[in-house]
Amino acid sequence: MEKKKKTMYSVMSFRYGLTNGFSTLITTIATTYWAIFLTDAVGLETGVMAGILGAASIIDMVSVPFIGIIMQKAKFKSGKFRPWLILGAVTAAVFRWLSFSDPGLTGVGQAVWFGGAYILTYVGYNIAFTAFTGLLPLMASDPDERQAYAAAKNICNSTGKFVFSLFSVYLISLFGQGNDAMGYSMLALLIGVLVILAYVQLFTATKKIDVVAPKAETAKGEVKKPVEDVYKASLWEMIKYAITKPFLLYLGGASCKGSTYFIITGLAAYYYTYVVGDKNMLTVYLSLSTFLMIGGSFIMPYVSRLVKGAKQTYILGLSIYAACLALAYFLGTNAVVFTVLMSAGYVGYSIAHAAEITIYSSVVDYTQWKSGKDLKPFMMSLFNLVPKIGTTVGSFVMGFGLVAVGFDKTNVTAGAISGIRVLFSALPSLLLVVGIVLMVLFPLTDDKVRSMQAEIRERKAGQK
Repeated sequence: MEKKKKTMYSVMSFRYGLTNGFSTLITTIATTYWAIFLTDAVGLETGVMAGILGAASIIDMVSVPFIGIIMQKAKFKSGKFRPWLILGAVTAAVFRWLSFSDPGLTGVGQAVWFGGAYILTYVGYNIAFTAFTGLLPLMASDPDERQAYAAAKNICNSTGKFVFSLFSVYLISLFGQGNDAMGYSMLALLIGVLVILAYVQLFTATKKIDVVAPKAETAKGEVKKPVEDVYKASLWEMIKYAITKPFLLYLGGASCKGSTYFIITGLAAYYYTYVVGDKNMLTVYLSLSTFLMIGGSFIMPYVSRLVKGAKQTYILGLSIYAACLALAYFLGTNAVVFTVLMSAGYVGYSIAHAAEITIYSSVVDYTQWKSGKDLKPFMMSLFNLVPKIGTTVGSFVMGFGLVAVGFDKTNVTAGAISGIRVLFSALPSLLLVVGIVLMVLFPLTDDKVRSMQAEIRERKAGQK
């Protein structure tokens, strides 16, 4: 009898993705509006605003491994990850609302209020997102199934951002009625409520998936055999087993992709304002690239099935992205051609980005196979390092790169225009080539992952 072919997507995969579609709004509202809220609506000086953002970003990055350590050590009856979904979501939602609420403080009090709210928002977000990513290996063990979950996550993520871009300005105006500060605050409150609801539905959906092993019952007079806690690990064991060749190669390759994304995102407004001289083209670029990202995410599982593996899918995605950026630099002297090529690159980006969590899940499987310890909570917290590294590198390149090319908005020279084109397309393309090389060296294929998973299951069966 012919084996029935499983469908690529499922209701559960989109329930998983839906959570990310709403949670991404926690960061999107901040990257889009927080700086202008602080300077225009609150009246904070630009220097103070920059200082708050800089200090808070550093603390945000440093908090990631500590969150992982706490989650690895903690024990809850309702699951290893599920309780953190609610704790993190509520914390992030409340403090995101407070970060867009002006209590009327001044001076140091004002800086402490907004800096503290920003930091606690991302502490909560990191907790919730670590639990969210930690559930993926439990919800989908097979690499192909993980690809579908990851793709659903990215489809919902891109859709959430697109809907935000369509309605956020209108909602701020509607809620504020001429009071911008109130408009921002009410939009943040609405987003917070939606995020909590999204995480609650995932909490209920995974009740039978994230299950803590019950203590073994014994007959009267029988010696009780201790049940091994596979999550138990010392701090040294967490660090020692986490830092492996697959982890370092993944971190390097994914950071190249992440840095490229943030460099391009940060410089897009400069390119269309000062090189093209038409801000309307920026809207075309943002809309077209978002649509293509959704499409790339959707086809990723089918691409993975065609090229037979997550690693190959990731490399293909990076290659498409790099090729489009290189072509944009060499052939894109015309703004329309440049925009089309840059946007087309996002098909490759989204294919690689959707495959990324599957790649990283294989690293987590490798760590468990190698060490015999289940370090998912700690390892999944480290997954958050990639966007943090990307943001840092992107900010560095944007800031120091513009200085290096001699950019001055009052006198934009031909050299500065040429330099912005290099920073916007040529440099990111080279970064992606480095990422491709690192991922070619990445040792974990889908077949290797399945073999490791089978061995892990055999070990567990032998302990019963």
